[in-house]
Amino acid sequence: MSKNRIFRDELPDERKSIVNLLMTGYLVAITCMGYIAFYLYIQLGQMDRITEVLNVSVMTDEQFSLVKDRMLKATHQMRKEVMWLVIVGNLVSIVGAVYMFNLVVRPLRQLVKHIEEGTTPPEIKSNNEIKQLLSAINRQTENSVPEKRD
Repeated sequence: MSKNRIFRDELPDERKSIVNLLMTGYLVAITCMGYIAFYLYIQLGQMDRITEVLNVSVMTDEQFSLVKDRMLKATHQMRKEVMWLVIVGNLVSIVGAVYMFNLVVRPLRQLVKHIEEGTTPPEIKSNNEIKQLLSAINRQTENSVPEKRD
């Protein structure tokens, strides 16, 4: 086993849990949303401080246009950064959806086809709940041999 790997190798009878994978995804998504909320809170707090001390009656036109330009620049920067976060979030969601489709939906479809049509059992490589279900169905099928009737 390599020491540079992030995840350890699966042990022989160890079960990979789909629920654990989903919870990890949820934790990552919640962390990203927390970062976005914190970032927006800080940026908007800075803009609040500027507008609270802003006194147009004692400012020259140059000072006012400078403050206006800085605030517009800050709002445009926030809009750009939030848009990038939305794009990255959508890409992560799409990759996660494809991963979950391959992990859950495709093996379940193969399993349903196997049960309905009586074909050969599909090969499920990961040792998760779906493979356990397939093993239980195969054991049940082997144990319940149909009786001959006269």
